[in-house]
Amino acid sequence: MDWVQVTVALGGRPPAPAEDALNALGAVAIELADGADQPILEPAPGETPLWSRIHLRALLPGDVNPDQIRLVLAAALPELSQTQVEFKRVAERDWVAAFKNDLAPCRFGDNLWICPTQSPPPKQGTVVRLDPGLAFGTGRHATTALCLEWLAALSPGSHLLDYGCGSGILAVAGACLGHAAITAVDNDPQALLATEDNAAANGMGERIATCAPEALSAAFRADTVVANILSNTLIQLAPTLLDHCAPGARIALSGILDNQSARVREAYAARVEFTDDRRRDGWVLLSGSLRG
Repeated sequence: MDWVQVTVALGGRPPAPAEDALNALGAVAIELADGADQPILEPAPGETPLWSRIHLRALLPGDVNPDQIRLVLAAALPELSQTQVEFKRVAERDWVAAFKNDLAPCRFGDNLWICPTQSPPPKQGTVVRLDPGLAFGTGRHATTALCLEWLAALSPGSHLLDYGCGSGILAVAGACLGHAAITAVDNDPQALLATEDNAAANGMGERIATCAPEALSAAFRADTVVANILSNTLIQLAPTLLDHCAPGARIALSGILDNQSARVREAYAARVEFTDDRRRDGWVLLSGSLRG
């Protein structure tokens, strides 16, 4: 079965009327994209901002007539010009399989590899099998890569805390690298499920425990802590993360833009001796150890 992909240049118009109209025609997928190179990296709590220029893309069954699409969009958005609507025929394919096939194994540090399940593993090194899922973290983003390189350079510890675990890539990598026990924390239930699935796929299910932040015991302590979140959240979480560090614990903080690193460092400086800053593509990882 073929599909019709329609792209609507909405400008600053609210997308809801176009979404409703296309859903009524049987759209199977709708996404909003930035039409003005205006990334939204860290909205304020409670905000759901959109870009100043929005491109809406929808996928509809191939038997839907483009003229019919134009009519419903014109009814929903009378001021929309027909030049702002484009169509493309898309052949049927296994989209998830195609995405997986595009992913090749990636090395982090000297011996850590992240390898999709459909790719042959490298002959040497520590291999983590991980496929794209619904939670953040495939190793391709600079912040995840920085954390993986930091983990790959450590000697294994007795307990690793991955706070904001996403797909569980850091937790699973820590287990495969030899950390004795791992606790993965996230406030997104989908992230916890992804972490459990990826742990099981790598034979690490018994060594990796998952929980929501409120379920983490106040008495819990880890000798290695990694948090790949965002700067404002890291600042807010400073007391919590530090309280879960064992004396002398090693800690890495990422998800920080260059111009935000000083504020994050300041939030932890009273108790953490920072020893290393790693940078990639405008992102920073701060790492050090707990004083005392």
